[in-house]
Amino acid sequence: MPRSLETTLIKKIADAFSSGKLYTPKTDSERRGLKRRVLKGTVATPYKGLYALTEQWVDMEKPQQYKMIIKTLAELYPKWVFCSFSAAVLHGLEVPFTEMNLVHIAATCSRRTNDLVYHHMKIDGPENVDGVKCDSIDGTVLECVRKSDFRYALAVADSSLRLLRRNAKEMIERIETKCKGRHGIAYVKEVFGHANSRAENGGESYARAVMIENGVMLPKLQVEHYDPVTKTKYRDDFEWELKTGNVAGELDGNKKYTLIAKNRGVTIEQVLLEERQRESRLRNQGLKFARFTFDQIRHVSSFIDILDSCGIPRIGINPRAPKPPAKRREIASRTYKRKSQRQR
Repeated sequence: MPRSLETTLIKKIADAFSSGKLYTPKTDSERRGLKRRVLKGTVATPYKGLYALTEQWVDMEKPQQYKMIIKTLAELYPKWVFCSFSAAVLHGLEVPFTEMNLVHIAATCSRRTNDLVYHHMKIDGPENVDGVKCDSIDGTVLECVRKSDFRYALAVADSSLRLLRRNAKEMIERIETKCKGRHGIAYVKEVFGHANSRAENGGESYARAVMIENGVMLPKLQVEHYDPVTKTKYRDDFEWELKTGNVAGELDGNKKYTLIAKNRGVTIEQVLLEERQRESRLRNQGLKFARFTFDQIRHVSSFIDILDSCGIPRIGINPRAPKPPAKRREIASRTYKRKSQRQR
């Protein structure tokens, strides 16, 4: 491909990206040129037939990438109605990263081809979210919760309450009214019985679900503490009120601090310094700290050992922890992005 045409092609890809979409080649010449660029590593192909400049693509967070794929497909196939986890990301619900490897659309029969999953479901009056037709948020919540293990289902439920500013009772009533006849509503009601809008991200929801399953005393969420020295309000992720003194729980991770630094335009070192200062100030107020990572939470025993060592009461396995419907689709190991990084 002549350099002038190659430069023009790169500009087309960049222009598509700036409008929130991936580029779709228009000619065989463009396709051949793009394949060569992919081999060189300067162009990425996140979905079959769709392209972006690698440098721009890798700088995006996973949910942003997924939305861009969906928006591009919606433009190419205007009759498609997106559902399940695809609709969940569009609505802003918490979705595990590995669920963003597949695209879900409503169809007249269920099947799967490569990265596209067809769901046998009829969606009356689909909603338009950012120019994309998708299932309603109530229907989407039902679909995602009923297909997920409790730990992931609780993240969807928590985020729906946070996003819609509803309580669990209101959400259950809406789902029962708008999704009457759909399978799995009983399990969804059980999950919402444990939902809490104060959970800030999927990782925190997952941690709370593990606590529920293992009979751990549940903490308060996002408790604020005023520091008279810095005249600043600090929050902890979890807080247990014990007779021996309160314990703050913090979900840690390298990505957490990287995202905070990126969002605030500071270095990771500065973020870590501020985090140490925050913990020091809270310890001065008598708080103990239980710090854990998402990997430790996923492996359960490590997480429970940390809580036990801090004196968090535990009554044993909770027989009332919700169990998903039979024949649910297995959801394997996933990680969550901390969607909202607060000012510490």
